[in-house]
Amino acid sequence: MLSFDIISDLHLTTTDQFDWSGKPTGLFCLLAGNISSNIFVLQRTLKHLSTLYHGVFFIDGVLENIDIDNRNHRIDELSKMCSEIPKVVFLHNNVVVLEGTAILAINGWYKNHDSHDSISSDFQIKSHRYEDLAYLEKTLEKLQLHVDIKKIILMSSCVPNENLYFGQSPKVKDDIPPNHFLYKDTEHKVKTWVFGGHDKFIDLVENDIRYINNPCDNKNLYYPKRIES
Repeated sequence: MLSFDIISDLHLTTTDQFDWSGKPTGLFCLLAGNISSNIFVLQRTLKHLSTLYHGVFFIDGVLENIDIDNRNHRIDELSKMCSEIPKVVFLHNNVVVLEGTAILAINGWYKNHDSHDSISSDFQIKSHRYEDLAYLEKTLEKLQLHVDIKKIILMSSCVPNENLYFGQSPKVKDDIPPNHFLYKDTEHKVKTWVFGGHDKFIDLVENDIRYINNPCDNKNLYYPKRIES
């Protein structure tokens, strides 16, 4: 049985001192984005978490891409940084398989961003969103064919569907929610969807899939949520 702690939306600044010592409950950590816009704070946080877990699986959020015009450069920067920290895996376009469980993650860019004054910036966000959705669709389809993969954990730094906002959905006109592509899960391998990008705690089962988040969002008391696979 694999155990994962869920962390997201820490929103750390250069003055924050993030200490997770004594809090881990699982062997692995799923880090669902929005940790810090500062690359050095993010690096420090990942290094700290890597000393506490057997593996830290990270996907970027809007906060890590605050300068959307440099998105491609930031992805390269995050990939290089994570590769240099033992036990940290950047999940952008990268699937991890542990004991028959695949971890597939995207940013998603679904209602987790503000509209920009620049048409170019808005277009870039839309383009990145479609890239993520295409990757999700194709990879989810491919994973159905792997007989050794029995379960799939999906992770996004955005809410998978507008319904999970429970009436508090941001006024962002994004079409096609990420969980639309669950129709590609023909073998029903997806058991859990971990997500960030929302300040309310959610843990519910819908169509046999558990949707769960664990946002810090500047809460004074913050502890991990644990899932098992």
